[in-house]
Formats: sequence, C-alpha cells, structure tokens
Amino acid sequence: MKISAQKSYAVITGDIVDSSKLAKAERQKLPTQLRRASRETRKAFADAVPLEAALFRGDGWQLLVTDPARSFRIGLYFRACLRSETERGRGLDTRLAIAVGGIDFLPGGNISQGDGEAYRDSGRALEEMPKKQRLVLATPEEDSPLGVVALLVDALAQRWTGKQARAVMGALRGWTQEKIAKSWPEPIAQPTVVKHLENAQWAAVEQGILYVERSFPPFGETRSEDPVRL
Repeated sequence: MKISAQKSYAVITGDIVDSSKLAKAERQKLPTQLRRASRETRKAFADAVPLEAALFRGDGWQLLVTDPARSFRIGLYFRACLRSETERGRGLDTRLAIAVGGIDFLPGGNISQGDGEAYRDSGRALEEMPKKQRLVLATPEEDSPLGVVALLVDALAQRWTGKQARAVMGALRGWTQEKIAKSWPEPIAQPTVVKHLENAQWAAVEQGILYVERSFPPFGETRSEDPVRL
C-alpha cells in the first residue's frame, strides 16, 4: 500500500476488555476472533480498510482506515463484530482509540510497523483512556464535542447484547431491516430486527455517528449508504 504525505489517515488501536480474566481456552481463541472481526470489517468497508488488522500481545489490535470520515463507524463495526460472537449475553468487548493524522511510513504494508502522527495519537489515547471508558476519539482540543459524542455512544454500545450487536452491524452498513433479517445465520422476522435495534438504542447511536462524520469534511466525504430507519 502506498502512503501519501499529503493525505490524512485514521488509525484505530484497541485491546480486549478484561482479557486477563478469561480462561486459558478463551484467551487462545482471541486471535481467531480478532481475525474474523478484521475480515468482516474489510468486507463491509472494502474501499476504506485496505489491510487486515495487525494483532499483537495476544489481545491487542490495530486497524488502518484510508477514509477518516468513516473511522468512527468502522471502529464501531469492528467492535460490534466481537460483541456478536455470542447469542447469549454480551460477548467480548474491546477498547478502541481512534486518531486522525499523517502517516510517515508503513513498511511492507505491515500496520504494526507503521509510524506517524495518527499512530502516536491513537496509541497514546488508548493508554490514557479512563478505566470505565472503552471508546475515545483523539482530538487536539480538550472537552471537544466529538469526544463527548464518543463518550455517549460508548455508554450505549457497552450494553449491547450479541443479537443487538449483530443487528447494529447491518445498520452500520446502511442495510434495510429486511436485509438485516435475511443476513442472520437463521433468517429472522423484520419486526425482530426492529426490536433489537430499538434495544440497542440505534437511533441515538446513528445520530452520534452522523454528527462525527459531518465533522470530518477536511479529511474526505462520507460515502456511507442511507441509514436504517426504525
């Protein structure tokens, strides 16, 4: 992948919540689950996620997004992929820090070996994230409205069940309720999708995403599909 010195990118750095408390067998599954989330995210946003996520330290991961305007949506999608791993309870969760800026180099397309402003800001934001917070947008200004929006969306996302997260995955792609229902491993009824999205507080989450995306015109236009309407 060729990096442009004139372009801004988004780097998302994350790690699994409470991974040290997982049983040994569950920790061994983490790389597989993270790779699955990476493949799903690349499939959903192929034009903005050119490379597989880099994995490190057993529970850490890093993703490069070439369209920063959609990095918030894409980060939430990756998170929803992990949350949807189970049909019972809330499944895995991940902390994630999103930063936008330049990239100095990306040797061999290896995300974990890249460096630049976006990398440094993302890593620092993850390290400094408050204990109970799981999502942060690294911004130059303190008390930025974008940071407040991320905090509120995070509070809602932390409550997603596996089924709610699966419904949200389709909504994040701009799918209709009918398409989401048909995409289920065993297709479900459209009213059931409505229920899952309502319980996931999708209407509020969507408004937060759109606000963030509208705040990124210097970094590229938002090209997401029409949002799901409840």
